[in-house]
Amino acid sequence: MRSSVHFFLFLVMISFSAQAHVVTEENGHYIVEHSWRYKADQCSLSLTIDKDLYDYYQNDREHLVYKYELDENYNPPGYSGFMLSEYDRPLMKAIAGQLEEMASSESEQIELAVSFVQSLPYAYDSVSKGIEEYVRYPVETLVDGCGDCEDKVALLAAILHEMPEDFILLVLPEHLAIGVSCEALKADSYLLFQDKKYYYVETTNPNWKIGQIPEEYHSSDMEVFLLQDVPNLQMRGVRFESEPTSVIEKARCNFTIDLVNLGPGKVTNLQLSLRLISLGRKNRLLAEQRFELDDLMEGASRTENVTFKSYIRENCMLQVEITGNEIPSQYYETLLDYSRTQHF
Repeated sequence: MRSSVHFFLFLVMISFSAQAHVVTEENGHYIVEHSWRYKADQCSLSLTIDKDLYDYYQNDREHLVYKYELDENYNPPGYSGFMLSEYDRPLMKAIAGQLEEMASSESEQIELAVSFVQSLPYAYDSVSKGIEEYVRYPVETLVDGCGDCEDKVALLAAILHEMPEDFILLVLPEHLAIGVSCEALKADSYLLFQDKKYYYVETTNPNWKIGQIPEEYHSSDMEVFLLQDVPNLQMRGVRFESEPTSVIEKARCNFTIDLVNLGPGKVTNLQLSLRLISLGRKNRLLAEQRFELDDLMEGASRTENVTFKSYIRENCMLQVEITGNEIPSQYYETLLDYSRTQHF
């Protein structure tokens, strides 16, 4: 990730007194200075952000799997994918550490994190990015100095995850919020989930207290999602072919698969297992092979090609399994029609 470096200074939206967000670019880094008011105190954060990291999130977005319209068959890994991205975790830890140094208790640490994110100006994507919908990674929100509800929730979730604090995502009609659980927090209203109290957090502006739900959402249904700190590995483009089988010699088989890691985090100890089963009378196991694959980084894609030998003289079932340390096992199977020559 390379980019040219230009020095500049800009002020991003001072929307009320005692708040400022200043970004300078210097030696390939963004220096972010943000100040805001928490209760009667003036607070500030100073952050150094690698410009290449910001450019990566700006430009390499094809692996985003966030969906605005969720259906019953879709478990939204995209929420985790851009809230817990592997590459900005050190920055989120640094923010959590600075907030912890300011706080005198766990509840105050949470309140400081909430007040920090709330103090970033709310901006519609159509105004701030010039497009109708744009999902910001936390790094983008910090540099841009603004965001809408899902952008600010993503930033707060990333910070809370590194503290670490117990929280959930709350999906409402055309809105996103957070529920945070902490025994030291006190509020009149809460959501009971898995026998724990979660207090609603509205990130859009500083006027909302923890536990206070905007009136327009009092009667709205809320869907609850838990962030999953595991990569979302997808198998795509499965191909198989073989040479003709002779009477005395096995056929050379070639298997190809495209793997995409949508994140968050890299997949390690990847293994590919293949089983070729005859669909004749005895359902014989014709071949069984296991291959070790290289780790796959977050946001990366790779084509894997493996070869093996087997007798193929009738219809077969090809079974594929992908395993790794951080992911659940994934399976794929397909029928190989022998009547269609030896290329499948």
